[in-house]
Amino acid sequence: MDFLEMFFEELREKGNESINDIKSFLESRDGALINDIYRLFHTIKGSASLVGLVGYKDLFHKIEDYFKSYLAGQGELSDEFLSRLLSIIPPLLERDGDLSESEVQDLIDRLEGKKEAETTIFSKEQGALSVEDIQEFLSMALTTENSLMRGDINSALRIIRLAKSKLTSTIQELYYTKLRNILLNFDTLIVQEATNAKKKVRLNLEIGDEMVEKKDSKALIDILVHLVRNSISHGIESPDERKKIGKDEIGVITIRSYVLNNELYLEVEDDGQGIDFEKVRKKAMERNLGHLRPEDVIFVPGFSTKEEADGTAGRGVGLDAVKNFAMARGGDVEFVTTPGKGTRFIIHFPVKSFLIKVLVLEADGQQFCISTQDVLEIVTKLKAIDGKVKYKDKVCDVVYKSSNPRFGIITRNYRAIFVDNIVGIFDGQVSSESYPSVKGFVKNVYVYPLPIIDIDSFREGEVKKTKKINVLLVDDSVVTRSVVSKFLEAFGYEVIEAKNGSEAISYVESSNCDVVVCDVEMPDIDGFETTRRIKQIKKELPVILFSTLSKEQLAKGLEVGADAYLSKEESPERLLRLIEKLVG
Repeated sequence: MDFLEMFFEELREKGNESINDIKSFLESRDGALINDIYRLFHTIKGSASLVGLVGYKDLFHKIEDYFKSYLAGQGELSDEFLSRLLSIIPPLLERDGDLSESEVQDLIDRLEGKKEAETTIFSKEQGALSVEDIQEFLSMALTTENSLMRGDINSALRIIRLAKSKLTSTIQELYYTKLRNILLNFDTLIVQEATNAKKKVRLNLEIGDEMVEKKDSKALIDILVHLVRNSISHGIESPDERKKIGKDEIGVITIRSYVLNNELYLEVEDDGQGIDFEKVRKKAMERNLGHLRPEDVIFVPGFSTKEEADGTAGRGVGLDAVKNFAMARGGDVEFVTTPGKGTRFIIHFPVKSFLIKVLVLEADGQQFCISTQDVLEIVTKLKAIDGKVKYKDKVCDVVYKSSNPRFGIITRNYRAIFVDNIVGIFDGQVSSESYPSVKGFVKNVYVYPLPIIDIDSFREGEVKKTKKINVLLVDDSVVTRSVVSKFLEAFGYEVIEAKNGSEAISYVESSNCDVVVCDVEMPDIDGFETTRRIKQIKKELPVILFSTLSKEQLAKGLEVGADAYLSKEESPERLLRLIEKLVG
């Protein structure tokens, strides 16, 4: 390890110590901690000087001077100053090079309040395959190819399975991160925001080993930051108010995570005053939003009960972005609030897995899968009496029976599924968007995804659809209409195609459909205007905007009455979820 590496290692160590000491001082007011913080900054300044990092030396010399003046009785260290100091330290700990002169001045300006301090919560970027990994995968591919050319199928399968296992673990390391890793600086955020709001707040993290995609981590951080700021600004009372009503003067914000029914749940909960719906109604009337329920109006873009943005709320993303984040991933956001007790926001969306081993089944002209982990046994002697079948010492409910049953699947929760045929056992990638009685979709078996049934909720009606749902698909692209139609029809939907907005409007006027899936950029009239006119004809008819526009552009569709939007870059399974959710 060279001297520069030693410095940055020490910087991270001493910097994190200083963060913890500043947070402790703001809570305890223990004056001895100021001496400890001063010594830490003095050490960093000296080390930077020794290794020739002039930028770090100048910055920490300046920071050291503030503490030196305070300890000599010639200055003060206000809570606001310490809060700003907390905002500039974490970014420094992520660097591996010196600070420029302009960067030093910018940090000093932020520290002195001449520029607004920025709260930074870090998420690591996706990595890249190393040359060694690429060489190893290439070697495996060559070995497999040569084995196949020699006719050695067993050897080829062995190498492919080894490569699959290696690739799975490599991808997980490169593209996923533990949720707890991206929340490391959240307690620092709480201290900063609470200090700025003149409140006392403590963070309680109840986070497990849940994984999230690194590409989603920045957006996830943004929405969690907004919810935390919302709690501090609107929810948590001032220390004096809390004491008057018998609460501890320190408010608590809890962030918890868990997985339920193959969905990741994130909760942000505070023990504050709850949402004042009367205040929400009044502000909604002022903004001509009185036709919306208070429970819905808080998710309207730009809505706030604040007269103007303050130091904690009204910045960055809003609750509309929180909802859009969840819905774009096939999920949603709800909240529970109790006056005087607090508010809990619940964000949930399907989790993604890499590979799943499934049993592919055929019944009544349709195909679906069941995870091999959910299978106890496959039986061929089928004898059901009054909708039940005996399996060993158990009596199992028959939850599905095809018209020509040849095989029975006994599931781990002791239910029976009778099908026409078993196609085989396959490995596939899983897209975990949920759907009624479906816990995900497996790819790579056929060119279209197959539903993986949820054995706890699966019922006969999920395969034998008793009622056709009519989907009006509006798109000027014949390719899009063809692909989406075939996909939806594979799941039992009746699809009516319209190549432009005028055709769609005419159909809505003269015929019945249950939901509209509409492109935005079309000749004749665009999707926004099409949506507006459809809603004038049939207000309750759900409309989903489906386009390649950005999410910000698609969000404008909500203003003209669209019920949801989805980018064409998202997986088609999410369209299924939205249709089912809206048709209900």
